[in-house]
Amino acid sequence: MEGREPSTRPSRTTPASPRVTPALVKRPRFQTLARFWEGQDVLARWTDGLLYLGIIKKVDSAQETCLVRFEDNSQFSVLWKDIFPPAVPGKEQLCCVCNSQACTPDNKLVHCGKCKHAYHQECHVPSVPCDTDSSGSSWMCRQCVFAVATKRGGALKKGPFARSMLQMKLSLPYQLKSLEWDPLHLTNKQQCYCYCGGPGEWNMKMLQCCRCLQWFHEACTQCLSKPLLYGDRFYVFECSVCTRGPENAWRLPLGWVDVSHLVLYHLSICCKKKYFDFEREILSFVNENWESLLLGEVSHPPSYMWCPRCAMLLSCTGHPPKA
Repeated sequence: MEGREPSTRPSRTTPASPRVTPALVKRPRFQTLARFWEGQDVLARWTDGLLYLGIIKKVDSAQETCLVRFEDNSQFSVLWKDIFPPAVPGKEQLCCVCNSQACTPDNKLVHCGKCKHAYHQECHVPSVPCDTDSSGSSWMCRQCVFAVATKRGGALKKGPFARSMLQMKLSLPYQLKSLEWDPLHLTNKQQCYCYCGGPGEWNMKMLQCCRCLQWFHEACTQCLSKPLLYGDRFYVFECSVCTRGPENAWRLPLGWVDVSHLVLYHLSICCKKKYFDFEREILSFVNENWESLLLGEVSHPPSYMWCPRCAMLLSCTGHPPKA
């Protein structure tokens, strides 16, 4: 039994980059801001690190948020930092970061070949090399690279987009030391996580770097051999910023109690209920996802045990197996 995605997540948009065709941009009845307005088509980053297509229904200048309606008709409040509008015709010579057109020989404007947004070389993270074609025919900005490379189960590992993503991930688009964390270092006030700088929930398929302690989305990591389960913290993970190169991830050893708790937590998040039939739901899920659990030695219990997986799971869930 495969766990399904929680229903609170809108369906991901199909475009390969955060570019919305200018013809699809609705003319606003009342433009509340130069950058965001009601009725505007945008891409919004969700807590899973992925981008979703939506329409702005309301702009809140005081809270710096927009109420966005997604394709499944769900509506959520999204911070401005996590909303990406299309390039506006007539503003091709304005940097989308600093909103200035001033240039110097060492800090020119370059245009993304996908979304057509303009960036100063020093405004983009990481900074754009001096030999980059300013017309942007081949260069892609950070947002577009992440839009193409991020995937459920883990980002692309091979190909030009995977290589570009790795280079982008060597630096963060925010100051890590400026984030205000809770005492357990699970959430921060700025709602800023991962390489993408988007929102996140630590127990919803995220890994914590053992060196910098920041949390990273499954969709943005390139080191996983199997998809994460919800609440799975049985990894030692090092991010690309700390390694200055590819990420590292090691699976920690799990006991049967750990397996039982992890499976029950994952099922409770996916199915949104507290109680499960042991054979039809719990044992079925474990058997169908056995390889994905990456259990190591626990995968090979003594051969003399009666139905080893069933017996151990029953014991750990408080239901001793019959002799």
